[in-house]
Amino acid sequence: MIPKTLEEHLELTFAQLSTPFAKLAFLAAVRDPYTGKYTHEGWTSISSPETIHEALRAAHLEVFEFLCSMSITQFCAELAGYLRMAGAPLMAAVRAWSELEVFREMVPQGICIEERAFFVSQVQIALEVLAIAPNWAPRELASWRFLPPDQRFRHHLGN
Repeated sequence: MIPKTLEEHLELTFAQLSTPFAKLAFLAAVRDPYTGKYTHEGWTSISSPETIHEALRAAHLEVFEFLCSMSITQFCAELAGYLRMAGAPLMAAVRAWSELEVFREMVPQGICIEERAFFVSQVQIALEVLAIAPNWAPRELASWRFLPPDQRFRHHLGN
């Protein structure tokens, strides 16, 4: 299939990126850090720079929100998968990400400070997990799930 529309190009690009972190990295890479404008020179023949910017900005927000909605277990697994596919040894990538904090550039412009801080803390926790236990299995990180306030344990002992 030869893509003809901007949406088809974006869909094809995302199909080649196997993890949400890979998509997030791509979207951060096509954003100019000085202006915040998203550009993709290969797509200018099919759409205007403004349309490309809006499509990539919307995709960036969507992927970011998707990652932020994951449990910490899923988040760790996604980050581990992305870092492993980057080609460098996992521990070298974990050290570089911890030191350079390149993940801060992945946050879309306009995100509130709380959501930005949440994302950064999730990445930092995931990096700590990977530094301590690089071969962890996601099931090992299960935690207690609290009941919502409207649900109570049934009393099984009567007086």
